[in-house]
Amino acid sequence: MEVDIHDLSDYFSKINFSVVDIRRAIIEPGTKRFGTVTSPFPGMIFPLRGRSRMFFDGVPYDMEPGKIFHGGPNTPLDKEVLGQSKWDFMVVHYQVYGNTQGLAPYALSHYELSPGHNSRINDTLYRLYHIYSTEGSLSCLRAKSLFFIILDEIFTCASCRLHNDSRELAEKAAEYMKNHYMEPLTVPEIAKQYDLNSKQFAYFFHKHKGLSPNEFLIKYRMRRAKDLLCTTACSVAEISSCVGYSDPFYFSKLFKKQTGVSPKLFREMKS
Repeated sequence: MEVDIHDLSDYFSKINFSVVDIRRAIIEPGTKRFGTVTSPFPGMIFPLRGRSRMFFDGVPYDMEPGKIFHGGPNTPLDKEVLGQSKWDFMVVHYQVYGNTQGLAPYALSHYELSPGHNSRINDTLYRLYHIYSTEGSLSCLRAKSLFFIILDEIFTCASCRLHNDSRELAEKAAEYMKNHYMEPLTVPEIAKQYDLNSKQFAYFFHKHKGLSPNEFLIKYRMRRAKDLLCTTACSVAEISSCVGYSDPFYFSKLFKKQTGVSPKLFREMKS
């Protein structure tokens, strides 16, 4: 399931839930277990050491420290320990109460979060693990409070990493368009290079550059066209081809829309 960090944060702020248990497991290298199912309760898996691959309902997740995973209840599960180290992890199970109609089914789904390495998450997780054995309402309240601290830290860190990653992506995409503006570029083709669909790519690009990918590319091409009109004797058709447009009439239409004058008149004005 694709996860929006802000939607997920909003989801946990609205639901009524309690921590059911927190468990720790250390599994030997090479161990494989197939044909199992997850707990009757949804849970978050926190890798502490080593690496593992788990398949939730056939969907693979490579688990390692710095990442956190969510599994829905009663989901088909296959798993294997990777590498030569022991696989050490904790899982926090929780129960949702009441009506969640109208909210995304996050408690029933499997997904991955990437907050990165964070000592506060681990420290709070160990505190939660330590008090879990304590009985009574105070322990239940403390467990939920600590889990909220963990969730808040996860969402904050994951959101920051996503922001930084998307900024870097936008800068790389902009540089790519500057280097390949003379080619017949399309947004779907560029987005595919970054393993995104067109909508996702356009969202991140606009967020950091203030323009859609198409707007950015057109503006850059028109800037290059202006340079060529002023510094060369190339025909409009030749310049159109040089800046990535096979149709000179379409190029002239775009140029006039961007500058207010035709390419021919622009050249005359600058001569």
